Amino acid sequence: MNIEFTSTPLSADIDFLTQKINEEKPEFGSAHAFAFFVRDEHNQIIAGCNGSVIFGSIYTDQLWVHPDHRKHGFGHQLMEAVHDYGRKSECSMATVATMSFQGAKAFYEKLGYLVDFERPGYTQNSSCIFLKRSL
Repeated sequence: MNIEFTSTPLSADIDFLTQKINEEKPEFGSAHAFAFFVRDEHNQIIAGCNGSVIFGSIYTDQLWVHPDHRKHGFGHQLMEAVHDYGRKSECSMATVATMSFQGAKAFYEKLGYLVDFERPGYTQNSSCIFLKRSL
């Protein structure tokens, strides 16, 4: 058997892994992906976020707002959509991770997130900050 590496996995392959993990312990719920987008009048994405619902927690993996559209509330609106979706999915907790050089820690703290822990050792002496909040 060979180990196959790909930096661009097919969605179907990722879905296969998720399905198999969900089949192992269905009594604990399931994991599945989500995404929210904001599009302009030309249908171009100007903001968005994605992540996973994971066994009672909703995890936001990526949040991005186009630089020309920052400070207009899109990030806040997207995170409120995440929290609402988390509640509908019976999640009791929301989690997110951000890098220290991204400057997003204060944004998440304004949304009620608290630092859970910080892991140093990333590029250029940066760290990854893990935050959580109750839903």
